[in-house]
Formats: sequence, structure tokens, C-alpha cells
Amino acid sequence: MSDDSQLTPAPNGALTVLVVEDDPYAQHAMSLLLHADDIELVGVCAWPDEALALAERRRPAVALVDMRLHGDSHGGVELIRGLREVSAETICGVITATDTVCDFYADAFLAGAHGYIRKADMDLRDLARRLAAGEWVINSEISARYVTRGARALQWPASEQEGESDAPRLTPRELETLALVAEQLSSRDIGERLFISEHTVKTHIAHILAKLRVQNRDQAVLYAVLKGYLNPPR
Repeated sequence: MSDDSQLTPAPNGALTVLVVEDDPYAQHAMSLLLHADDIELVGVCAWPDEALALAERRRPAVALVDMRLHGDSHGGVELIRGLREVSAETICGVITATDTVCDFYADAFLAGAHGYIRKADMDLRDLARRLAAGEWVINSEISARYVTRGARALQWPASEQEGESDAPRLTPRELETLALVAEQLSSRDIGERLFISEHTVKTHIAHILAKLRVQNRDQAVLYAVLKGYLNPPR
């Protein structure tokens, strides 16, 4: 599908999407699932070199990349790095058949991905739209504990790097709250741990989400781990 002869300019306002998937059955299924009036599928590629060449020519808004390409469990991560180099405006999302490769979760975001999603659990059209809108998309079944597990493997730092003065600043109490959110504690349990009311915990969490500009707790933990606000829980 990546042959130039099959490519046409994107309709006015259409969302251009590139798919990188090495399984022919999955290629066909994803092509059907991405069919929409506001989406143009610019290509479905099986090989990284093919995807990089197409991305450089077409500059798709979104690229959906299979985590495991041709038996390489890290192939999707490496391809995302390449896609970011040839088309910086392309927003990448990792798609995977299973969450058993969760140790590569943090690697994917470090490479530049904005999403990590199981294929069976997401409307691909909605996924593409959300990624294009700048949202970080995390599948509900791939929880924050997988983020921190991957971060531990990378030994990520526990403090914000110098020179990022424009980064969101969390108060000590907000950091304490977020650390307990990363442990998958409920608002009630966090309140008991910190000797504050459940209402106060929810207020802290609302402030955290607003400051980090994320939509939910998992996204907040992911952002905090990636930016070094938190030591991953042991």
C-alpha cells in the first residue's frame, strides 16, 4: 500500500495516518478499522526502511507502529526513533498484541511515542484522532505499574534536569500524593497514608493533572516518571 502510485494528496483537513505492521492479516484489518471520511491512510508498511522513506515523503500526522516487527521485540521502538528524525511532526503510537512486552513501555516513550496501546482494546480511528490532538494515550490494561517497571529497567533519574525552568512544578505534598498514586492506591488509602481527607487527596490530584496537562492518573504517573519527578516504586 505504500507505492507512490496509490498515494493522493490528503483531502482538506484529513488526518493522514501511516501504519507499520508486518502481519498481512493485521494490515488488512487495520486498514479497514481506519476507514473514515476524516482519515487518509497514506500507507501500510511491513518494513522499517519502507516506513521511513514514506514518512519522509508524506509527513503523516500520525504513525501507528507495531511493537514487534519481524521477530524483533524492540523493533517498533527503534523505528519510532527513526520516524522522529525524518518527520519530526509525526506523532507516533505503539500498538501491540499483548502487554507482556511491558519492559519496553518506557523505552517507547523515551523514543518519542505518545501512545502505547493493545490492538484489541482500542478504536484505531479514535486513537489516531486523539494522538493527533496531542493526547498521550495509554491503554487501560497497561497500567502505571508497567510504566514504572520499564523505568526501573532504564534507571531513570529522580530529579528534573537543569535548564527546564518552564517545566511544571509540583509542591512537596503533590509529589507525595503522586508517588502514592503510582503505587495504585485509592484516594481513600492515600488520605490514610498522608493523614489527610479523601477530599483533600482528590483536590491534590486535580491540581496535579492540571499542572501536568494530562487527563488521568496513569498519564500523570507516566509523565512524572519520564520527566524524573518520581523514583519508580520498588
